[in-house]
This record gives sequence, structure tokens and C-alpha cells, in this order.
Amino acid sequence: MTSGVQFPGVGADSALGRATAANADCPSCRWLISPACVMNSPTEDAMCADAANSCGVPGQIRYRVYLRVPPAPWQLVDTVCLGRDQRPASVADVGQAVREVVVNYLPDAAPSFQPAQGGLVNLPTIFAAGEPGSIRTESFDVLGFEVFVTATARWEWTFERGATEAFTEPGGAYPDRSVSYTYRRAGTRNVTVTTYWKASFTVDGDGPYAVPGAEISKTVGPLDVPVRQAGAQLVAG
Repeated sequence: MTSGVQFPGVGADSALGRATAANADCPSCRWLISPACVMNSPTEDAMCADAANSCGVPGQIRYRVYLRVPPAPWQLVDTVCLGRDQRPASVADVGQAVREVVVNYLPDAAPSFQPAQGGLVNLPTIFAAGEPGSIRTESFDVLGFEVFVTATARWEWTFERGATEAFTEPGGAYPDRSVSYTYRRAGTRNVTVTTYWKASFTVDGDGPYAVPGAEISKTVGPLDVPVRQAGAQLVAG
């Protein structure tokens, strides 16, 4: 396995945790595991009773973990206990798995507008996305690792055909005018908002690492926004 390897259940303060963190950006590094048997060399995988029984948890096997930074030889880093379904994974593998599920942990926008009765021609209509500008998820499991995701948002609002604007604030209720738009004609508008999340993650305390790929987008709408003319009002003099 190449650089950026992670081992399930390994603490960041352990010898193995420190080694994986120190070599996270080492493109030439190679990692290898071998059952912790007296006769095994780094490249041998024969099983023995010591490897099968020394972890104290049924089904777990103790492995020696080796690191090689060419041209140096293999160096023993530590040992680790892994279950039958647990294997080391690269940060890239974890990141791709995080990307596939993280959308389920991101909030959905709940857009709103003011005045609640609808906008007025030539006066600002105020909008709010109804979601935070940043989030940190609860921990969740990915490939046997404890993962936390932190994400920051930006927004693109389409207020009417041909009028799409970008914002770095979610907007809010009056007097917050950080997200607003002035309509020049009366009529109902179909408004949509797309949230773009830029996310990073930690793996068993290591990181943060960027979630691979483009920003994660979620679109809500259309939201029907009535726009009317501001009525003239006679005042007795």
C-alpha cells in the first residue's frame, strides 16, 4: 500500500498513529502488514497461534506493520490487531467513501423570503437559505474508521430567469439584507437556491483531509415568490 495509509482503531498518539501521520504526504512510502509470527519476514504471511490468539478478542489477528521509504529496507513500526473484515486503507479510499455518504449528513436549505406576503417592485426582497454557513458532523463509521466531517457553504440564488447571484452568507430575517434582490416587474417568480459545500474529514483523529472531487451541491426549489406593485395610499391633508 502506498502513502496516506490509515489503520482502523489506531489512536493518534500510538507509535503507529504517529507514523501514519508523519508519512501522510510521502508518495514514495510503502506499507505492509504481516502476521506477527516469529518466523515471518515482512513479505511472508504464514499464520501462527501467537498471531491468532494474542489480541484477546475473538476473530482478531495481530499483525506487524512495516514501513519502507525507498531505497531504505523495511522497518518495523508497530503491531496492530485487525478483525477479519478490517484492513488498512489509504486516505484516498476513505475520502472517496466519505464523499459517497457525506451528502446524507449535510443539511437541506429551507429558503424563505420577506415580506412574507411577497416582494414589492423596486424594493429589496430579503431571502434566507435557512441553513448554517458551516457544520461539523457527529462521528460516523467509514471502512471501520471513525470519521468527522467539517464543511463550509456558499450559495447561488436564481431569483428569476437570467438572474443568478453568488453569496457567502446564508441570509436572514430583516434587517439582515446580506441576501436580497430587487424586482422591477410584478409577477410570480420561481426562486431556487443551490448550496455548495466544501468539506474536509478526519480519520481516527488524523487530518483534516479534503473530501475529494468537486464541491457537494444541493438544490432546493422552486420557491414561488409573488411580486406586486407597491400601492399608492392617499393621506388626508
